Amino acid sequence: MVENRDCFGTRMKMAYLIMVLGVVLLGFTPAVERTTLKNGSWLCVSPEAYDQAVAEAKHQRGKEREALKEKLLEDKLCMYADDELLEDIMAPWVQVIERQGDKVKVSFMVEFYKRVEYLHRRFSRVNYTGWTSADNLTELAFLSR
Repeated sequence: MVENRDCFGTRMKMAYLIMVLGVVLLGFTPAVERTTLKNGSWLCVSPEAYDQAVAEAKHQRGKEREALKEKLLEDKLCMYADDELLEDIMAPWVQVIERQGDKVKVSFMVEFYKRVEYLHRRFSRVNYTGWTSADNLTELAFLSR
């Protein structure tokens, strides 16, 4: 019986040590950026394409602006990030890959669902990468401390 108690005490000490080390190691993990894009941001293949898209969009309204969005997307130069796209961005949200002046190259993943049958659905994940202005990044409000 004495051996079982000693073994139990050793196990408890080991579990306590593992728990303390885990807490200490969690304290040293790097902070995860909790950023996303602002509604109405352009995401383009290059900083130059971004500047051109913003300049063209500034002078257009309504149907002309929608035509510009479609044209830039069709030419595979830029895409417009609206609320519908932004709400589907998955964690770890928007990650900054590279900086060039006031522009940043970002990457993020979006998951799309398609209902196949009543209880079944199919999903696909798409990884987007592109250039935007650093001003278009914003911290996620529900995760801020």
